[in-house]
Amino acid sequence: MKFTADDGSRRQFFLMFGRSAGDIEVNGKYVGNSKIIDDKTEGYCISWAYDEIKRKLTDEPGLIEVKDDRVTCSSKDLTANFHGVFPKYMLDISNSGEKVCCLEIREPADVNYNSELSEFFRGLFGYRFANLYFDFKGELFGKDFSGKCYAQKVIVIGPFIPWKWSRIIFKNGSVLTYYIPNIEIIGVEYNIHNSMEFYDAETRKLHRFRKAKVYEYPSEKGNKRWIVTAEESRVFMVTKSYCKEALSFTKNFNFRYIENLVDVVDFQVELEDRIITLEETGSGLGMVEDTSGFVI
Repeated sequence: MKFTADDGSRRQFFLMFGRSAGDIEVNGKYVGNSKIIDDKTEGYCISWAYDEIKRKLTDEPGLIEVKDDRVTCSSKDLTANFHGVFPKYMLDISNSGEKVCCLEIREPADVNYNSELSEFFRGLFGYRFANLYFDFKGELFGKDFSGKCYAQKVIVIGPFIPWKWSRIIFKNGSVLTYYIPNIEIIGVEYNIHNSMEFYDAETRKLHRFRKAKVYEYPSEKGNKRWIVTAEESRVFMVTKSYCKEALSFTKNFNFRYIENLVDVVDFQVELEDRIITLEETGSGLGMVEDTSGFVI
């Protein structure tokens, strides 16, 4: 689950947990294959936030319990409870006995943009994921926190391969996302899938674009930049990182996954009837996922 503020600040919050059908190392820590017994299974939990500074909450093996309308994830110090029924949920998290957040998660104002389903299979191998989009409000570290969030469920059957993914939230409620899974053979990347969507909050319309391209530019100061285009620059966006968290998954090979928090430096999208820039959307921030490697 990923939460992004809509008040013009850079505040973002992340909670991720899951299990593997086989033994694996996550960030150098062994996670064994675990069966589900009495609605419980062993897994792994990662949570961190940016609240003026980076705050890392947990990065540990944990216990996951799914029962009725509640999902609970407990690691060494952190306990997260996600409960409720559509269209309203609650997320309560405590760390070492202190409250981290209490967030009310509800169906977005525009019910036409509340979910995304995608899958890609070749033979027996492939992936399927579901994104549920929400608005939220509540408290994070004792301060008001509101904006947009999503809950994601991913199932991978086969190798874990790299991808390019980002979700950007603009101050006026518009959203841009792209997803490009790819494989690399002898230094050449081949896209398996290519999609980009822009949700225009003003008209409440979703626009889809083809041929998305992402160019990455490292910086001596460590703040990477990404230039993103689609359909011969009908979409043009530049983002710059301001914080990051790295994860690694090891099983036979190594897969590296970096969550980069980014600001939007420049943005323009050409629609059928108008051109939208940062003047219309307001500031933008979100995440760019930077992945590399391979895991079987």
